[in-house]
Amino acid sequence: MNSFSNPGATDQRRFDRIASLVLAAAAIALYLPMLGGDFVYDARLTVLGNDYVHHLGHLWDVVTLRVMHLDVMDNNRPVYLATVMLNWALWGAHPFGHHLCNIILHGVVAALLYRLCRALFPGATPWAPFCAALLFLAHPQDCEAVAEISYRNELLVAAFTLLALNLATVFQPKLTRRNILPGAAIVACAFLAIGSKENGVIVPPLLVCYWLAYRRNEPRLPWAALCAAAAAVAGAFLIARFTLRPAVSVIFIAPPVRPVHSVSEFIWVQPKMWAFYLRQIVWPTGFCADYGPYSLRGFDPTISLLAVLGVLACQLFVALQNRGFAMGMALYWLALLPVSNIVPIYRPMADRFLYVPMTGVAIMLASLPWPRGRARMVAPALAAGLACVLAFFTLQREKAWHDGVALWTDAVEKNPYSYDAHNDLADCLYDAGRYQEAIPQYEYAIHLVNGNIADHFAGLALALDAAGRTREADAAFRKAVSLDKRYANSQLLLQALIWEKDDAAKLQKIADRNQQKD
Repeated sequence: MNSFSNPGATDQRRFDRIASLVLAAAAIALYLPMLGGDFVYDARLTVLGNDYVHHLGHLWDVVTLRVMHLDVMDNNRPVYLATVMLNWALWGAHPFGHHLCNIILHGVVAALLYRLCRALFPGATPWAPFCAALLFLAHPQDCEAVAEISYRNELLVAAFTLLALNLATVFQPKLTRRNILPGAAIVACAFLAIGSKENGVIVPPLLVCYWLAYRRNEPRLPWAALCAAAAAVAGAFLIARFTLRPAVSVIFIAPPVRPVHSVSEFIWVQPKMWAFYLRQIVWPTGFCADYGPYSLRGFDPTISLLAVLGVLACQLFVALQNRGFAMGMALYWLALLPVSNIVPIYRPMADRFLYVPMTGVAIMLASLPWPRGRARMVAPALAAGLACVLAFFTLQREKAWHDGVALWTDAVEKNPYSYDAHNDLADCLYDAGRYQEAIPQYEYAIHLVNGNIADHFAGLALALDAAGRTREADAAFRKAVSLDKRYANSQLLLQALIWEKDDAAKLQKIADRNQQKD
């Protein structure tokens, strides 16, 4: 242990290799129970029920970005789509391999996070970055992104963002072959990050932050050229994202809507969400697959705004004296902004939205002063103990993500006013053959939305029909068709990725039966 308190260059490299491997292994081991998990939530339709990703021949469309002009789910996330296609080619409909890919990525992110912290704080003890990365990989806030197959895009954004910053630490502003390669790799990471998900747009501004915080005394032109190239790649992708998209979509028939409609409402509501996220980081309980106003019921707008401003002020105070802390702060807030409803998104809040910002939290932790003298090893012991506690809560949270019934039972308990949670629980109960239990869940979901969503009536029709209540099933189905004409043709439902094949076929039988009656 003493060799690590003031290690030489060789010992440092050895420690870094071992630490990276230990962190990656710990991250993977923590999520091993998910290897027995099912396809749940969005993965049911975007992976399991999406024929497009089942054909490896479509990979060329993805690689050439032609997919961005096609009416395909996640057509604006080609890098993520490519990983799903390759997973399907290897594992097919078996969820094991898909979960394994997510888990390994989480291990990679933990290792990259450690290496970045080591590069940002070269003179500090290596234990600080190790403990910070350990707390990151164990935190239950990360569970949704790792446990849900289709949220791999968050892991990919984190991995490519951290890789870009790691490469920036070895980039030298000299025009040599040795330096051109890292520069090209950094620009490639900027593309791969935004090609995984839109929040990958944070790579160019983070490069600027690193340059100004750590390397501003070096020749400006190479750094400016590097940051401009990364920004150009990200900007070109965003332009393609909005100009190449199909003019008419059968999948996205309604655009996302902000939870607020004015600046004053945003100032009043969004701080409650930010305060909620801060609470979850410090006191990680009450995680839910579908948040809503009920989840924020204990957050007073004024107190939440003051709390967020207070945290921001404290961060700025420390950042002005600690450039490593400033990098972590920049990563946290830059990664949080794209999912803060400034631009409309389909889901205003989600646990997965904090996966990338949590890497910023870890960097801030790693930047803080480390105890000296006899107390220097007390901090690792405390961090290990806290990591064990966090790991326990993560393992508990993994149980909820194991299968659909477990997930949505947990969600309706924590957010009883979520019509999506009740409807999705009903879907899972129906798939499990528990029709009598599914029916009241569908009916309650219908009650919560005042009977305005066709999907709920269609699900109710299937459950009623399976329970032998044909007349009621037909009435529910006709109501679904009156709200959405696509329900009269199962092929339209499949194209829109609304229903899986088996259920769409059953709905078509009900449709045919009602047409015969007419």
